[in-house]
Amino acid sequence: MLMRLFSGKRIPPVAGVVRGATGTGCSGRVLGVLFGAVCLVFLQGCSEKTSSRIPLLSLPPSSDFRILQPVPALPRKVQDSKHKKPPYIGLLFSIARPRPGVVVAVGAQSVIWRIRESSGQSILIRPPVKSEFYKVIFTDPGHGWIVGDGGTILFSPDRGKTWSVVPSPVKGKFLQDIYFADARVGFAAGEKGTFLKTEDGGKTWVKLPVPTSDNLYGVYFRNHREGWLAGWHQTFLVTHDGGKTWSPVSLSVPRVTRQKPSFNTLWGKDSAVLLAGDHGLVYLSNDKGHTFNRITMPSEKDLYGACQTGTGRFVLTGEGGTIWGLEEGGRVRKVLPPLPADFLGVTCGQTHIRATGTPGVILLPKNPPKSSPRS
Repeated sequence: MLMRLFSGKRIPPVAGVVRGATGTGCSGRVLGVLFGAVCLVFLQGCSEKTSSRIPLLSLPPSSDFRILQPVPALPRKVQDSKHKKPPYIGLLFSIARPRPGVVVAVGAQSVIWRIRESSGQSILIRPPVKSEFYKVIFTDPGHGWIVGDGGTILFSPDRGKTWSVVPSPVKGKFLQDIYFADARVGFAAGEKGTFLKTEDGGKTWVKLPVPTSDNLYGVYFRNHREGWLAGWHQTFLVTHDGGKTWSPVSLSVPRVTRQKPSFNTLWGKDSAVLLAGDHGLVYLSNDKGHTFNRITMPSEKDLYGACQTGTGRFVLTGEGGTIWGLEEGGRVRKVLPPLPADFLGVTCGQTHIRATGTPGVILLPKNPPKSSPRS
């Protein structure tokens, strides 16, 4: 999946200092860029040693959201070394909320951020392995999972504070998504039709065959038996026996380009199953996946993330700062003005959402619940 990163109109450079926006206190010369109602600044000539020159975003004071863009600080031994560390690219793929007041975001370059929402304190967690991390979930407030490149599977027993490697039956293939039907039965999906299953709470995983060699980007199971896989070139499969056998799901998909669109995200809860992907394609089932109806979106921007709030509203995120709210009855509402960012992951609470993406953006509610000292 190729991401369109930044756009905007240049304005003359202005000297200034930006502190705290990156979580490192980095200061330097600011170049301003206007993008609608959003201010985009580029930090140049940083006086403190960091590994990044990503553009910084800000929202107008009237917004219900705020933006964090934490940047890893370079260790002193790397600062003084002739061998420079690759710059931080700020590519965050997924975000999850283990408990009120705390979020965990993961991405490229082995990045795992753990953030207190009330203070904005961003802690870079040291991973047990170097990899690209594509998905993070928490099955309950204490237990978390990450999947990524090279068949990586990580587990956290302490709300995302520490992570350990779980043996994986695949090597050299990325895992894009992970989902648990309950505390013991879980599934993961990824590159070239890779599909994994666990029946012992994630201690051991086995690879099961699926009738496709296309990349799989989403997995969801209503229970131990009924589940779906979504991915490259309109791949959409259903199983009724826990993943032993699969059948294609037929959908009416409009032709936008010569290449078939991909389905990039899959979400479900209770009787609802939501599918979204390239060119703003969205399909919703309210009858446990028996039938799917297409929802017409206001734009054809690619969609990468989906979730549902406790109030029942679906939220979809994607390229160009896209955040759509799908209300009951199919009405689509814009949640946020366009941003020079791509929101690649989103998580929903009772009423609020948190999203993440490029350039190193973590979008949080302006007034989040306070986290406890033990969080």
